[in-house]
Amino acid sequence: MEPLYKKVIEKHINCPQCGDALDIHFKWTKLVACNSCKSSIFLSDEGAELIGKASTLSPEPSLIKLHDPIIIDNKNYLPLGKVRYAYGRGFWEEWFLKGENNREFWLSIDEGDFVLEKRAEISLPFKTPRIVRVGKRYGQYLATEIGEGVCVGYEGELPSPINIGKTHNYIHLSKGGGNLVTVEFSDEIDKIFQGRWIDPLTIKRVYS
Repeated sequence: MEPLYKKVIEKHINCPQCGDALDIHFKWTKLVACNSCKSSIFLSDEGAELIGKASTLSPEPSLIKLHDPIIIDNKNYLPLGKVRYAYGRGFWEEWFLKGENNREFWLSIDEGDFVLEKRAEISLPFKTPRIVRVGKRYGQYLATEIGEGVCVGYEGELPSPINIGKTHNYIHLSKGGGNLVTVEFSDEIDKIFQGRWIDPLTIKRVYS
């Protein structure tokens, strides 16, 4: 197993709204929520810029906690941020995880289902996501779910800006054996993620 992944503070900033000190744990963080005043802060090469308020998320029971390392399949990850999306019957959360060597991962949690994914540059057998239908096979992929949710807020640090209130469209494609591809799209494909289903009972939380 890899040595325990410890928190490393990459840099410090001060909130441009309240002046409180903020620790940044990911060197490429672009968006961070201030713990004190809940301001949403964009980080650029020029400095820290206040861009609005980060919605306060209601606390929910979770295996994952910001800045408490976790172990999945003998590999260590540090949860740095989470985004919540609302849909008809509830919500799901996307946790931003920092892996070894500053690698970026996302852990999706929806009604007890856990999926660990990372950004992928792969070719898909379709160019327009709007033609995809659940239950149909596209090359080696079976379309298992098509859905959408509205971003209602975030906490912690994120590697890219998000738009609160924006609709998030996605397609889940199964490759079999627990392997999954997620396509995020508007009119065209925006991002592709590749990963696998995770048994939550195998996730070990390390209290720091």
